[in-house]
Amino acid sequence: MGSKISESVLATKLSATKAPIRAALKKLQSEGLVNIIPKSGTFVFHVTPDEFNELLEFRYVVESEALSLAFEKNLKHLVQELSFIIDKMEWAITNNSKLEYLQLDNEFHQVIISFCMNRYFKESYDMICARMATTRNYLGSNEEHMERSLMQHKEIVNSLTSGDIDSSRKLLAEHILPQHGAYWKASNFTS
Repeated sequence: MGSKISESVLATKLSATKAPIRAALKKLQSEGLVNIIPKSGTFVFHVTPDEFNELLEFRYVVESEALSLAFEKNLKHLVQELSFIIDKMEWAITNNSKLEYLQLDNEFHQVIISFCMNRYFKESYDMICARMATTRNYLGSNEEHMERSLMQHKEIVNSLTSGDIDSSRKLLAEHILPQHGAYWKASNFTS
């Protein structure tokens, strides 16, 4: 995070011309994943610890309300889909596939948003989705974090299965919010 990106190096590594590289970097800029500074270069985004906490607070508010809506509107299918993802997460951990686990982690939370059946929640979540996935990849790729994450995902689904939305929301808070130790390496962010 915060490191400089060279268009020339990317073009060489990808055997591409600079035009598609520039287009891709513009798209990443629109998603908030890179900062393009004229006459200085392109840099991977970075956040301060305070900005990261704000991101997680926003994420929790949107996800917890979406979880409540999904609980009311489509609980059976929500639980089925989340359980299916958990099965794949267990396989990824067993087979030491960190990248696949992180993608499934992102998918788990996307399912909560999609099952709430509210376009405004989806649009709000889309504002932070790419940054959150990138941050998750940056901070959450160690075994201890993945094991804790898997356990928390299972607890959320078990709580949903038992019909306890209040407990599910509390477990989601423990999973996401930094005051519960969700992202123990948040101090790695620098301004």
